[in-house]
Amino acid sequence: MISISHKIELKPNNKQKTYFRKAFGCARLAYNWGLAEWQRKYKKGEKVSIYDLRKTFNSIKKEQFPFVAEVTKFAVERPFFHLKAAFTKFFSDLKKGIVSYPQFKKKRDNFGSFYIGGDQVVLSDKNRNSKAFEKIAHNISCKKQYIKVPNLGWVKMTERVRYTGKINNVVISQNGDKFYVSFSMEITEKEYKRTHLYASKIKSHSVGIDFGIKSTLVLSDGIEVLNPKPLRRSQNRIKRLSRQLCKRSYAKTKQERQQGVGKSNNYKKLALKLCNVHRRVANIRYDFIQKVTTILTTNYAHVAIENLNTKGMMRNHRLAQAISDVSFYEIKRQIEYKSAYNEVLVTKADRFYPSSKTCSVCGNIKSELKLSDRIYHCSKCGAVMGRDYNASLNLLSLVTNKSVGMGYPELTPVDLTALFLCFERNGVATSKVETGIQHKSLIL
Repeated sequence: MISISHKIELKPNNKQKTYFRKAFGCARLAYNWGLAEWQRKYKKGEKVSIYDLRKTFNSIKKEQFPFVAEVTKFAVERPFFHLKAAFTKFFSDLKKGIVSYPQFKKKRDNFGSFYIGGDQVVLSDKNRNSKAFEKIAHNISCKKQYIKVPNLGWVKMTERVRYTGKINNVVISQNGDKFYVSFSMEITEKEYKRTHLYASKIKSHSVGIDFGIKSTLVLSDGIEVLNPKPLRRSQNRIKRLSRQLCKRSYAKTKQERQQGVGKSNNYKKLALKLCNVHRRVANIRYDFIQKVTTILTTNYAHVAIENLNTKGMMRNHRLAQAISDVSFYEIKRQIEYKSAYNEVLVTKADRFYPSSKTCSVCGNIKSELKLSDRIYHCSKCGAVMGRDYNASLNLLSLVTNKSVGMGYPELTPVDLTALFLCFERNGVATSKVETGIQHKSLIL
């Protein structure tokens, strides 16, 4: 069985949007109440159990929080398990010297989520708010589908569920003015290959991949995947909306909200516009990473990547924004999990492996290499090539088990053309790296 997630946009009406926001608030209330109760018991020296906290909350919710009965029971039950996971992470991080104590959730406009158990999920091909209806299984092909939300009714989805399998749970969330439902499913390997056409493709080639900022990826086959830079392209608009938003009146503290200082309509409109711009930037980046990692894990049998310290790189304030726009960690994560699904081997170089400083021709290692040096010049053999392309060849040597300087396997012209067409078909900008290696005798 293969675990997979499937996210679909919802088209709720005003009544359904109100229900969702109530459920978001109830989930936030349960989490914050559990965290506060945990802290209170811990100060008294009492033993804390998540299950005891949930039992206590269920016993008092009818008297103190009667409004939680208006939404599904899962909205106030699941946050306690999230709190348990947060404390488990906190205690494990403490052993590593990292402090990640759980924080109270803030009320944020245009954001939120709540959980629904898989046994409560029902799908239909028609709007079943009427009396006469016939439920169908979610694997039957239909143009549109509706999902039944407990205590609410049927909500329209923009597309049907694509996979046939067991639905473990569902999470309904909001981002800006959009609402989404995310299905967590278990499908068979046969179903995965049916829905992912490239999963059963025969692969025999290996590739070394070097990460960069100007070019997101540089492959050892000479292909350079250009960075779309979604954040940089939307930076001016984000700055303009942020300046305008700062000039609008809103309640900054709880005391101001109690005094009646609320958010103006102009503030809400601008906040929604800014949120939508950020969502568009994230969607462009996410779409790009999904397409590139899918192409790589369906065209190569063995992949060698860098094990970058992304968190440490983000401390450089001059490069932090550019690095976050590329999202190295997410690219590496998706390559790893998609490779496991597509039976692709992944080799991660040691974090201190000098892939950029090592000459791929003779193996000479430079003692110093500045970030501004984009062309690699070997002082021993005289080889001259692109810095990133040289690093990708060194990473490829880890896969092929060949010593540096020996011949590297390359794609045939037919395979290379097909790979370029695959990138072009998915809207990914690429260019060809000059793979020829120049020596001193050729330069003179």
